[in-house]
Amino acid sequence: MDGLSRNLKERAFFHSSLSFLYRRREFLANRFLQRLTLDVEEGAVTRIGDQAFLFVRTLEWDTNYFRCPTYRIEFADWTSHCDAPVNALAHTLTSFLSELKERHRRYYVFAEVPSEDLAMIQGLGAAGFRLIETRLGYFRDDLQDFTWPQRFAVREATEADISNLREVASNARNRYDRFHADGFFSVQIADEFLAVFAENSVKGFADVVLVPNDGETKPDAFFTGRFIPWEAGHDSGAVGQIVLVAVGETRRGWHLKLMSEMALWFKGRGVRVLYMVTQATNRPVIRNCEKLSFRLGRVTHILASSRSDCAN
Repeated sequence: MDGLSRNLKERAFFHSSLSFLYRRREFLANRFLQRLTLDVEEGAVTRIGDQAFLFVRTLEWDTNYFRCPTYRIEFADWTSHCDAPVNALAHTLTSFLSELKERHRRYYVFAEVPSEDLAMIQGLGAAGFRLIETRLGYFRDDLQDFTWPQRFAVREATEADISNLREVASNARNRYDRFHADGFFSVQIADEFLAVFAENSVKGFADVVLVPNDGETKPDAFFTGRFIPWEAGHDSGAVGQIVLVAVGETRRGWHLKLMSEMALWFKGRGVRVLYMVTQATNRPVIRNCEKLSFRLGRVTHILASSRSDCAN
């Protein structure tokens, strides 16, 4: 990627989902850029623009599910001689949106941007993108030292639990999550999307789905988790991620219980690093993260632009 901005490596590091592993700054920045370059070469990501440019991915699954052309801006950059990157990015973004309006009667474009990338955030704002959600990433990089004074009865979910987990996912509504916070999506669409996510997690999208196993007939709560391959010299292994969480009204207090058991589940499989993402507004979850000695490691913002309420 010759000729790009002078602070490219720094910005690339913050765009890595694992940027809380600050001691691996060089590795994570290089890996992010290498994967982005490969995606461009293979046609999975399109580079758009000249002086300032976007790296845009078409999301096929989302496009089919929402019946609307859906795009994610993976990264944005500018040439080393660009004196006003915010203005240049805003110009490229505006041109991109104009092209989409000519090609599609309806579309949805979004980006998840780390708080450190001020130029990209300001460029998106200047181009009319709206703020949808602010996310906080919490982590433990010493998971093998994790202990908790209590154990709780849990089990791995089976397909027999899907109906209940779908119901919990759609009913345990968080109006601040990305889909419920964005008026582009109806409440019904947002609820159903989370229900489908829960179902697909049990069917294999997740590596594990834990539910309470205390004798009640229905779980009414669940945590999903997955492994993220991690190779960085001698520090090889896997990173664990808590992905989707839902706790029904009958299971008050089970967020902390399931989170501690999920941490122990990953610990038992040799994982050293575990992280999860929540909304900046979700204070109960933030308190539980702090109780379990998770630390704040990353802050990102979801911004979006769209045409037509095509998801309804």
